[in-house]
Amino acid sequence: LRTGQTHHVDPTLAYPDIYRAAWTLPLAFAKTADHALYFANQRMFRTTDHGRHWAVISPDLTRENPAIPRNLDPTTAEDDEHAGARRGVVYSIGPSPLDAQVIWAGTDDGLVWRSRDGGAHWQEVTPADLTDWSKIAVVEPSHFDANSAYIAVDRHRLDDPGPYIYRTHDGGMSWTLINNGIADSGVINAVNVVREDPRQRGLLYCGTEHGVYVSFDDGAHWQTLQQNLPRTSVRDLQIHDNDLVIATHGRGFWIMDDIALLRSLATDHGAGFRLFPPAPAYRVRSTGFTGTPMPKDEPMAANPPLGAFLDYALDSPAQAVTLSITNAAGILVRKFSSDDQPSAPDLGKIDIAPEWIVPSARLSVSAGTHRFVWNLHYAPRAELISEDTSETEEGVWAPPGQYWIELQAGAKHYRQRLTVAPDPRIKLNAAYAQQFELARNIEHERVKIAQVLAEASRIHGAIAGSGKGAEPALRAELTAADQHLLAITDIAPAKKSFDSSGSSPHTARSLRNLGTTFQSLARAIDGADQAPTMDAQQGYALQRALLDHVLEEWEKFKAADLLKLNTRLRSAGGSPIV
Repeated sequence: LRTGQTHHVDPTLAYPDIYRAAWTLPLAFAKTADHALYFANQRMFRTTDHGRHWAVISPDLTRENPAIPRNLDPTTAEDDEHAGARRGVVYSIGPSPLDAQVIWAGTDDGLVWRSRDGGAHWQEVTPADLTDWSKIAVVEPSHFDANSAYIAVDRHRLDDPGPYIYRTHDGGMSWTLINNGIADSGVINAVNVVREDPRQRGLLYCGTEHGVYVSFDDGAHWQTLQQNLPRTSVRDLQIHDNDLVIATHGRGFWIMDDIALLRSLATDHGAGFRLFPPAPAYRVRSTGFTGTPMPKDEPMAANPPLGAFLDYALDSPAQAVTLSITNAAGILVRKFSSDDQPSAPDLGKIDIAPEWIVPSARLSVSAGTHRFVWNLHYAPRAELISEDTSETEEGVWAPPGQYWIELQAGAKHYRQRLTVAPDPRIKLNAAYAQQFELARNIEHERVKIAQVLAEASRIHGAIAGSGKGAEPALRAELTAADQHLLAITDIAPAKKSFDSSGSSPHTARSLRNLGTTFQSLARAIDGADQAPTMDAQQGYALQRALLDHVLEEWEKFKAADLLKLNTRLRSAGGSPIV
């Protein structure tokens, strides 16, 4: 990528011969310490130095004299341009993730091989009922037992549309057909790939011509895992950490995010009320503003929500469900309830396109399995709702660490531990705690500012109402008190038009300007995974001292000016301002 150059490292350069090829020939990296790369045509090759040297590690592994497929007509059978009797290639390679010396291979003409000594010797271990031209689409060695493996077999070229998966636990000496539950209705539903979950023994996935299936009992029974995946040919599956990555024919990629629930079901797939053990949640921030949203008629797929995926099951409908999140010290971080009413954006107030606003998640109370996503924020403060957009700010980011998740439905409750992990691309260590503490302090000050501004706005309005029809002397006193209030707070006047950005603060010492300043500090501290800068820390200290002074002035205003004004209003027969 740095130079833009590519280097041709054909494995056959040092071994001239006539090599057969298929549309795709296999490449496979070893998962053991040597990180060897394997390639095959009719023979197997291996390199451990990035292709500078390849070694031949097998003879021709294909059938010596394969029969003509019985479904070929004579004219097609005679249309043969190959030299020699052999036709096939090694179509799949399966290096054992447990033993670098164990390698499996499968051909597209129906043979399965195993080497126990790194390719020096090979033993044919083909299932007894496989015939010529049964394509071994995938060989999947087990992650738990070097003698166990799974193969996916495609026989649609023989006009056999059925699904075939075989399993061995004795190094290929015997095989068991494991396809119970995979649809076989006469249409082609050949199995293209089978994969074993590397973290949960007995949990298998397979991709067929019509979708994805899962087995929780080592292939004895299969059930569909289709979800919202289109009915299309699935050509490969990979398990990456906690996600299932799906490749479809037509070059489409799909990802089933967080399969911790499936791993839990493999150990206990009974029905009932439960909170499944959640996978670690990574504190990854969404990409910032990247321009105008794509047009609605532009094809695109939805990205998964960011945060912790919390899966739970209800054995029967519940009247109410609550989900509580506490930190390692037992302090409540967030609490959700099925009674929470998601707030819809006020189209008369928002100044952005409504599709940019992510709707609030809601806990389901219906029977069945559900997923709820916590976005890894503390609870937002109601005082910080924007008046202009009716959007609620999120609370501060929860720092990486251990948390407890508790689900309650009626008298039933379940508790699981959750790990919030840092973005693996960022190394902050102890700075996360420093960032969190400062962000919470800033949030606390912002709430105080918002509360005083709300109180000042109410008093400002009450003073204006009391001045109507008042005698000149009283009206002058009301005006003087109001001017003092505005000098302290600088309450923003009403906008003159919808698209107005509003008037600027009149003084840096006003409460309104401090509100803007502390909002900027909040973005600087909690807006990215970075240690607080010296400028931000110094700015917080200076603005905090100024805020304390302004709040002291406000309390003096209420204790003196407002008290005096209320006494004057009572003596004039009016109602006091409260």
